[in-house]
Amino acid sequence: MKRWFAALVGSTALVICGIVHGYWTDRWAPPVEVGQAAERLDTIPLALGEWDGEALAVKPGEGGEGVAGCIRRRYVHRQTGAVISLFLVCGRPGPVSIHTPDVCYGASGFLVNTPDRYESSSGDRMWKADATRTRATEETRLRLYWGWYDGSAWTAVDDPRVHFARCPVLHKLYVVRELSGANEPNGNEPCEEFLHTLLPVLRRTLFCGVNHG
Repeated sequence: MKRWFAALVGSTALVICGIVHGYWTDRWAPPVEVGQAAERLDTIPLALGEWDGEALAVKPGEGGEGVAGCIRRRYVHRQTGAVISLFLVCGRPGPVSIHTPDVCYGASGFLVNTPDRYESSSGDRMWKADATRTRATEETRLRLYWGWYDGSAWTAVDDPRVHFARCPVLHKLYVVRELSGANEPNGNEPCEEFLHTLLPVLRRTLFCGVNHG
């Protein structure tokens, strides 16, 4: 009797876990707002102020399991020639909140420094860190900015999976620049100049016409 009861409890737990995971990844029926958010990603302009962009190919599944939409862009500043890579995904908060750069870039051999918070002039906050990968004949150094957007502000939080659990749609943004050592530009950080132009555009685009009340 005890064995039968234990088997029943175990089976029930597996079914519940499967149902929860199905809703978490939108396995059966993605919410309407998630599909609309994914469609809006392609409406983000390629020309942003002094930056000219091009769309890059996204491999199937590159955004991660359960991600509804994903774009990858490359932007070049017309005057300075600074090059910025953009990676933006959207979907339900469970899948979008995970896979931060220390995981993603760490899997590619990068060592990601302890991040600091960057705050824009508009009050948005993002994580900022440098990442280094050393191989026999070369060293690659990147500067990374990343954060999440729930329709109110871009934020850098310690536990995004808990913080955004109740959001219907969540976006995650990476802005990345390769560091060039002695040829680093003086003055403003190019990524922050780019974010200053980009973030207001994303505010107008990502939740256009959506009522969050």
